Amino acid sequence: MTLRIFGFACLGLICSAIISTAGLLAWFAADRAMPVEVLSSEVLTPRVRPGDKLVIRQRVRYSRICSAHVDRVLYDSHTRREFLRDVDYEYPPLGLGTRTITFEEDVPANFGPGPAEYRALPSYSCNPLQKYYWPITRPETVLRFDIADDGQQASP
Repeated sequence: MTLRIFGFACLGLICSAIISTAGLLAWFAADRAMPVEVLSSEVLTPRVRPGDKLVIRQRVRYSRICSAHVDRVLYDSHTRREFLRDVDYEYPPLGLGTRTITFEEDVPANFGPGPAEYRALPSYSCNPLQKYYWPITRPETVLRFDIADDGQQASP
C-alpha cells in the first residue's frame, strides 16, 4: 500500500511539472504585445554630402520593459550599403513613456550622389522564449534622404 501511495505521489509530481512547464511556455508564447511604438521618424538633414553626418529624430513610446536589438543599414542608389552599429539594450534607455531620440550617423565617403535610405529592423524580447527563439518584430523603419554631389550645396 505504501508503495502504491509513493507511486501516485511521484506520478502527481511529474504530471504537475509537465503541466506547469507547458502552461508557462503557452503564457510566454501568447505574450506578443508590441513593447515600443514609434510615433514619428524624420530626417533632419534631408540632403547630405558623402562623409557628412545624417541626423535622424524619432519620437518613441516605451510601454513595457523589454530588451531590444536593432539592425541598421544605410543604402545609396549605386548598390552600396553600409552596416551601422547595432543598437542593443536590456531596458528602455530612459525608462517607460514617450521619448524623443536624436542621433547622428556618418554617411560613408564612397556613397554616390542620388537618393539613399536608412533602414532599421528592430526585434524585442520580453521573456526567455522570445529572447532565444521567437522575438517580437515590427516592420522596418525606412527613411529616405538625398546624397548631394560634391559641387552642390548640402543642408546644414
